[in-house]
Amino acid sequence: MVEHYQIKFLDKSRETLNPQERANVIEQTNTLKHIRGNFLDYIIEIELIISILTEDFMIHKKSNLRKVFRKNILNNKGVTLKQKIEILSEIIKEKKVLKESDLKVLNRNLNSLRDDRNRWAHGVIHFKQEKQGQNIKFQSYLNYINSEGNESEIILVDPYFDDLTSKFNITRNLLVRVLVKRGFLSKDYLFKK
Repeated sequence: MVEHYQIKFLDKSRETLNPQERANVIEQTNTLKHIRGNFLDYIIEIELIISILTEDFMIHKKSNLRKVFRKNILNNKGVTLKQKIEILSEIIKEKKVLKESDLKVLNRNLNSLRDDRNRWAHGVIHFKQEKQGQNIKFQSYLNYINSEGNESEIILVDPYFDDLTSKFNITRNLLVRVLVKRGFLSKDYLFKK
């Protein structure tokens, strides 16, 4: 099995892992692979909701053009997630489906999640040996190429994941409100926990 991570050591003279360190890195790697998979699943769910709403707003339910619209717009690989977000945002703004403040939050979160999706889909997980007090720990990072073409990294710690989870929950709740207004879900759905 190929290991998909890199390790940067503090002490270049000791570039091997003892069994406990290796087990720790493998455990962290497996956890991060699981997180990556779940993250991409959530993004796919959000993209699907964007597609459903865009189609519903733009094409009449009985129109013969639904297949054409799906094939040439929604499922076209040339149409990026950024473009889909922009289209839905303009529709929601025009139709006044959300308050302006909610729309701003939705746009900010969707674009931020899109950037995170690109980082997770194309980035490399790596570990750095870091001294924390008397202990040496392997800290995980996500290494990626940013929008300016430069190498960047994110330290993978609880506050980062908490922020990501918050953005997902807020975004999903806003999209669910639009789904309810469009009749895809009952109003009772908003009050389910």
